[in-house]
Amino acid sequence: MHLNRRSFLQLCSAATAFLTREARPQSKAAAPAAQSRGPAKHREPFVAIQVKPFSWVDEGVDQVLDNLQQKGNVNTIFAYTFDYEESRLRKDGPVPLPDHGVSGGELVGGAFYDYDPKYFQATSLKDFRSKDYGKFDVIAEVAPKAHARGMDFFAWDYNNADPIMARSIPGISYVAEIDVYGRRTTSPCFNHPDYRTFLTGKIESVLSGYSSEVDGLTWGCERMGPINNMIGGGWTTKGICCFCEFCRTKARERGISVERATTGYRKLDQLFTAAAQDQRPTDGYFVSFWRLLLEYPEILSWETLWTGSYHEVRSQLYGTGKALAPEKPFGFHIQQNMTFSPFYRAEEDYAETRHYADFLKLATYNNAGGPRMASFLDRLSATIFHDATPDNFLPLYYKMMGDEGEASYSQLHIAGLSASYVARETKRALAGVEEKIKIYPSIDIDIPTKPDDHRTKPDDVREAIRAAFGAGANGVVLATRYEEMWLANLSAAGETLRAVFQQGG
Repeated sequence: MHLNRRSFLQLCSAATAFLTREARPQSKAAAPAAQSRGPAKHREPFVAIQVKPFSWVDEGVDQVLDNLQQKGNVNTIFAYTFDYEESRLRKDGPVPLPDHGVSGGELVGGAFYDYDPKYFQATSLKDFRSKDYGKFDVIAEVAPKAHARGMDFFAWDYNNADPIMARSIPGISYVAEIDVYGRRTTSPCFNHPDYRTFLTGKIESVLSGYSSEVDGLTWGCERMGPINNMIGGGWTTKGICCFCEFCRTKARERGISVERATTGYRKLDQLFTAAAQDQRPTDGYFVSFWRLLLEYPEILSWETLWTGSYHEVRSQLYGTGKALAPEKPFGFHIQQNMTFSPFYRAEEDYAETRHYADFLKLATYNNAGGPRMASFLDRLSATIFHDATPDNFLPLYYKMMGDEGEASYSQLHIAGLSASYVARETKRALAGVEEKIKIYPSIDIDIPTKPDDHRTKPDDVREAIRAAFGAGANGVVLATRYEEMWLANLSAAGETLRAVFQQGG
């Protein structure tokens, strides 16, 4: 029987729900994503902002809400309920603390809310409550005060792999990916049943345990498959992954040779290692790369397996959320490498993602995007396109990605990307989802960069907001996080948003 990708994702979600029904009688099974989509209640206009737990503790809930509402015209809080990148800015750091907040260092992270253990009975990952800030519960402390001000509260479930997580969650190494050389990494495997149950349990524990406090949910994870990680760009995880027992079994079920995939990836690793040492093959780097794909098509098959598993997990989580709260918006963060990498763009297909989301939050960070794009071009030049320099292939790259008119390679880190970049990516996303779901581009406000890179100015914020709404955005997210933002730039966002809404767009 032929299955298209949409049908395959629905089948995976339904099968997972059926198979886990008996093992987890205490929880509601995830329904097929497309069938369980309900009439989500979207706020219009929509202006969100991401806030780390320590900001509420350091500055006080009321003070933060005052700043967000009065200065930023924010009406929706994306509050981190789970996170392992808890690191305060320092006054004397390379990216200094702005004019609010507390200077400090790294914290442990984890879940910043009280969850019912019953949702995690069927997984080894049970103890992940944050040890920071005592028993601070971000949902219980912030949501009622936000609601009293007419603001919505979204749980922001952020799942980037981080070495801190490997040290902090008992049993997390048990679910870690295994690289092509058999080494255990610090990145959990999406095909490990314990990790899938853990991810689903968090959705259930938030939406069931805080049904009156949480108005919606955003899920994020900046990870990629083995080829994209080897090329680089965006968030990359360590190791050529995953070759654990669950991924190997899944590959064999699909007729993919584990042995040939292993051999192919090791040879690809050798090619990129040679590139790092300027040991040019007779036929050059790109020809050698393409020849490996022809000789070992299992390389691409394994990349597809990883990406398909990632789609399955997101589809399953969406189905779980819709079964519990069909009216509450459930959306996904789309990492910025979607806008830089033609390889990752081919895998993160909006036409597919729209089937299991109510909205997408795009990482369209134009100010930080300049140095980030330059870094990705460096990686392309160090791997697949090591036959050339970024300056050599930049015109073709811009043509392929639709970015003609952006700065030269040498100026990218100084100039950043233009507001037109925000507009282009917004239009592309709206076209990709056929305007069936909401698109919320992120507006770059003081996202950390190196000291000599482009820094945000109030006019940058104004231009990006107008570009987003001019392109048809359904709302915006002020990004990346409140604690990074200078209040003058946050105020520029609020002033511009008020003007845009008064003008009707």
